[in-house]
Amino acid sequence: MRAAVFHGAGDVRLSDVSIPSPRAGEVLIKVQRAGICGSDINRFLHGSYPWPPGFIMGHEFCGEIAEMGPGVSGWRVGQQVVVEPTLYCGACFYCRQGHHNRCVDFVRRGLTGSGTDGAFAEFVRIPAYQLHLRPPDLSPSVAALVEPTAVSVHGWHQAVVETPDSVVVVGIGNIGLLAILVAKAKGASQIIAIGKYAPRQELALAYGASMVLEPDDQRLEGRILERTEGLGAALVVEAAGTPSSLRTAVAVARKGGKIVVLGVFHEEVALDYRSILLNEKQILGSLIYQRKDFAEAIRILAQGAVDTRRHITGEIPLEAIVARGFLPQSETRAQHIKIQVYPEGANP
Repeated sequence: MRAAVFHGAGDVRLSDVSIPSPRAGEVLIKVQRAGICGSDINRFLHGSYPWPPGFIMGHEFCGEIAEMGPGVSGWRVGQQVVVEPTLYCGACFYCRQGHHNRCVDFVRRGLTGSGTDGAFAEFVRIPAYQLHLRPPDLSPSVAALVEPTAVSVHGWHQAVVETPDSVVVVGIGNIGLLAILVAKAKGASQIIAIGKYAPRQELALAYGASMVLEPDDQRLEGRILERTEGLGAALVVEAAGTPSSLRTAVAVARKGGKIVVLGVFHEEVALDYRSILLNEKQILGSLIYQRKDFAEAIRILAQGAVDTRRHITGEIPLEAIVARGFLPQSETRAQHIKIQVYPEGANP
């Protein structure tokens, strides 16, 4: 089969590799669609630490069951599935409580496509526990957005809120835009987005934001106070992963407000903890998702709110993943929200 094998920073090679055979408890998936994640771009640019090179990336994907290994039950060849790529031990304190995203072995195991072979290939071998049935009304292109949507759903569950009167989403890349969809589906009364680039701002409004602010707006905090009766936001979703975005998220939360951190940071961030203390603001980390989050993300996306024409800014064959995927998404970031890859033979 053809696969895009990661050999190190700036070095992804299209190669012929053997189709893997499913072992006990595993299935072989014929890949239909796989999204290029920001973490894939980061590895392409900077390397894959802590995982050594020599694997196939790609963890946002859907496909069809092509073969089943011994001991797999409840599934059949030919079923259309969405894959939840979490890998976990199943035996540690956290796994036994259903918090597989907190597995003590998480860093070593990673995700399917992060340290182990993923979906930038014609076929991928995965544990059967990663499978979710793809509803007939969920197209492959939207199904490949379930994984990043589940990130936002998990953040919502971490915050333990029902229908807050105000939600601010900081950062309107793929994760932030999907966070707006989740907030809308959850019944948030008012959603305010903070982010750059006109196409993303327009899509944020289409997805349910009542207002979009530029991150460098000198009156940003004042405008949010004006829209929230002088209080600030009940819930803030940080989805950019930069020091300035986190400081903004903390600043616009009201007293007692919750800040859920979805963005992945690559540096330490200094915050005014005195202000956090005096205003009882709550900062919550949110790591990927759990199975219930993935299932809810499928239900939310099945409602048909994704504008695929504007959200999916590139649909490319696997053979073009470097020239038309990794390079443009890293060099002309403002022009892209999500680029998806399809292997030869899959419907574009």
